[in-house]
Amino acid sequence: MIANNGNNEGLFRAGFMQSGSPIPVAGLEHGQKYYDALVVQTGCTGASDTLQCLREVPYETLKAAQDASPGIFAYQSLSLAWLPREDGIFLTDNPQQLVLDGKVANVPFITGDCDDEGTLFSLSTLNITTTSELQTYITTVFLPGSNVFQATIQQIETLYSEDITQGSPFDTGILNAITPQFKRIAAFMGDGVFQAPRRFFLQQRASKQPTWAFLSQRLKIVPILGSFHGSDILNVYGGGGMADYLIRFAVNLNPNDNSGLQWPQYDPKDPQLLTFIDGLIPVMITSDTYRQDGMNALTNLTLANPL
Repeated sequence: MIANNGNNEGLFRAGFMQSGSPIPVAGLEHGQKYYDALVVQTGCTGASDTLQCLREVPYETLKAAQDASPGIFAYQSLSLAWLPREDGIFLTDNPQQLVLDGKVANVPFITGDCDDEGTLFSLSTLNITTTSELQTYITTVFLPGSNVFQATIQQIETLYSEDITQGSPFDTGILNAITPQFKRIAAFMGDGVFQAPRRFFLQQRASKQPTWAFLSQRLKIVPILGSFHGSDILNVYGGGGMADYLIRFAVNLNPNDNSGLQWPQYDPKDPQLLTFIDGLIPVMITSDTYRQDGMNALTNLTLANPL
């Protein structure tokens, strides 16, 4: 939706996104070290044109080098090696800056998240058990080379406290705290990379094009992970409650019909979510105002220090 400065050239008429919104990604220079590693691991170091060399190496060699890159379960977690970075042509700027500039395809869209997006990606950081270690991790591993002020980090740490009852999996009290910092880090990851960008995107675009938003709080009883990333897939493509909404949206560009719970369009002044929950009442309308100060702080942090 933000590629080609938002000009989709008629290739699609709507968007449906799960755990997906434009995330704060820096330019190609932030990915240089991964390219350099790829060049070394494929034996292209001495080539006069390393890119052409990479194009010509055997598939097995390139795949092995690619597989050696840090993935989503590496220690750096969601500070991924291979991201859709600004190249000046396909993506002309940081994706979130493109949103601020209004360079977004003007089509109806639905976007949403699982409640505990960050739990799965915080299993690689179980060695972090203190606030001091978390500070070091954010400034040297998750946002390396950034110019994050100490006051900003302290604000994030206050808003995402080490109180295990406030962390993710959310609303699980003292449960699932497999380390003193796990639920805190999971909240930070989930909001920073998924929920805050989603809310930012909706706040910027809902007054300009038809938008709807959802939240999946299903499977909250899953130990350690809660409503983890990807747990909403069955609800959409396995015949769950979201399927009818998606079908209607694909056909009519509106997820509602004359029956069932009506899904309100997203309104920046009164933001509401279609929320899927476990229990006898499987779906309800909730406000998209939770952890507002925290998400605002994370958005400001990542806009100034993109991944």
